[in-house]
Amino acid sequence: MLKFSSRWFILVLLFSFVLHSCSDPSVIGLDLQPASVQPGLFIKDTFSIKTYTVEEDSLVVWGALKNLLEAPILYCGSIDDPYVGKTFAGFVSQVRIGNTLSATTFDVSTPDSIILSFNYKSIVGDSSANHHISVYELKEDLYSDSTYYSQRTFAKGDLLGHADLVPNLIDSSIVDSVKTVPQLRIALDTTFAGKLMRECQANNSNFASNTAFLSYFKGIVIVDSADGVGSILTLPSTSLYHRMTIYFSGNKSYQFQIDISSVRFSNFKHERLAFNNDTIPDNTLVVQSMGGLKDSIYIPYLKHLYDSGRVSINKAELVIKMNSVANTLGFKNHNNLLIFASDSVGKNTSILDAFESSSYYGGAYDIATGEYHFNIARYVQNIVKGINESGKTDYGLFIAAGGSTSNAQRTVLQGGSSMKLIVTYTRINP
Repeated sequence: MLKFSSRWFILVLLFSFVLHSCSDPSVIGLDLQPASVQPGLFIKDTFSIKTYTVEEDSLVVWGALKNLLEAPILYCGSIDDPYVGKTFAGFVSQVRIGNTLSATTFDVSTPDSIILSFNYKSIVGDSSANHHISVYELKEDLYSDSTYYSQRTFAKGDLLGHADLVPNLIDSSIVDSVKTVPQLRIALDTTFAGKLMRECQANNSNFASNTAFLSYFKGIVIVDSADGVGSILTLPSTSLYHRMTIYFSGNKSYQFQIDISSVRFSNFKHERLAFNNDTIPDNTLVVQSMGGLKDSIYIPYLKHLYDSGRVSINKAELVIKMNSVANTLGFKNHNNLLIFASDSVGKNTSILDAFESSSYYGGAYDIATGEYHFNIARYVQNIVKGINESGKTDYGLFIAAGGSTSNAQRTVLQGGSSMKLIVTYTRINP
């Protein structure tokens, strides 16, 4: 009896699996035989596609949810891109006390030097360009529980230091006669260092805790410009080399920290080219990180998939070609792009396909073909059904940068007739 029951149970499981597979329109025989010989299966790839380059929204660069998803990368520099226009990047950061500071930590009131340092992560653009980096005192409080956006600017106080340099991301830096990782090192004004030392000696309560110190010294503002085409430096979110060091008494030093507890994030300013802000369809599209540019896609005749009755969308593959010529100027294209739907006011909204596996959704750059492929079947199904059955409005799609606040990349794409949507579908009760 047990043997019979086991066999019956296995048969029921197999029958349930087959029944489920046959009821799922996304798996109906698609991997068994070519679509051209599958009865009731249709392919349409002649959709007209209108494409535009548009401004990206100001992005969250610091916030509770944001910081859970990715650490804040720091950007520094400026770039003049023939496809984008000018972009300026800088950042703000709190500086925190390191070891305990007592009134006797500094045994003199005059420093030998003070150095602000960060180790490098990467560079985009002309790596030989001169950078002109200025460090100012921040005159506003930063709050760890607040949300800050990429286009926010901050009040600056005194100029604390300035450096003109060509970043060297290859050779080791020599710090205290020891080779270390390549670093951005900026000598600050010793007058500022002396002020800190004397304040610590006279009013040590301002150095008794980080709360007290951040009330006294709110942080720094970094601004930067570069000659010519220029470049954008990226700096890691945290590092043992992110610090401000006062050297004194010949061989002594004290390190203030820029660490994981410091509120720190970048801001961006864009001076975009006129053709990236017009309402004329573009055949050359640009996707730019740092809250720069995204691309609008509108497919006006999707609704006609219902002309012969209701349909079930098996697959909707959007194929986007990169303009490889435009990526030979020191710019690296994005490893991944994202697809969003647009709402009625042009804001990004997630599509259901993006919550599927990467093997389903796609979005990765294929170096062999020079293309990005997406499957947006669930989006197309909902739009086509919504337009025809409930009068829904289609506001189109956006192509946006993957990791827009964690890289300084930009990608030039071929839009218009070079972009293709291939929809595989079956008719329901034809």
